[in-house]
Amino acid sequence: MAITVDVLLAVKVRKGDRKIRIANVHSNKFPQREFELPESGDIEIDAQNHDWSNYFKCGLRAALQLLSKKKSSGLGAVGMDIIVDGSVPAGGGLSSSAAFVCASALAVLKANGEDVVDKTELTELAIVSERAVGVNSGG
Repeated sequence: MAITVDVLLAVKVRKGDRKIRIANVHSNKFPQREFELPESGDIEIDAQNHDWSNYFKCGLRAALQLLSKKKSSGLGAVGMDIIVDGSVPAGGGLSSSAAFVCASALAVLKANGEDVVDKTELTELAIVSERAVGVNSGG
C-alpha cells in the first residue's frame, strides 16, 4: 500500500535581517514562533521544551552546517518568514518529524542561495540534528 503525504514550507527571504518567523496553517495546534539567527550560526535547541519549532531548528542547524562547509566567505544566513503546512500525520509513525526537518533544511538552503544539495550529506546531517530535540531518530 502506498500513501502520499507531504510537508510544504513557503518562505519569504528577509535580507539584512537575521530574524526567523515561523507559523503553521494549524496555528491553534502549532503557534507562531520567532527567534534571531545567532551570528555564530550555532542554533540552540532546548530538548526539555517540546515545541514544534524545534524541528525547524534542527533543519536550520543541518542547513547551516552544510552552508558553512560550502561557503568560505562566511555564513551570512538570511532571515525568513515561513509558513508550514503538510499532510504527514504528527505522531503517526510516518516520520513526520524527519519530513519536517528535511523540508526545513531544504528551504533554508534555497533561501540562502544553495541550489545543489548532496542528498546523502543532507540526510546524515538531518539525522544527527533531529536528535537534538531529545528523540533517538533512526533516520
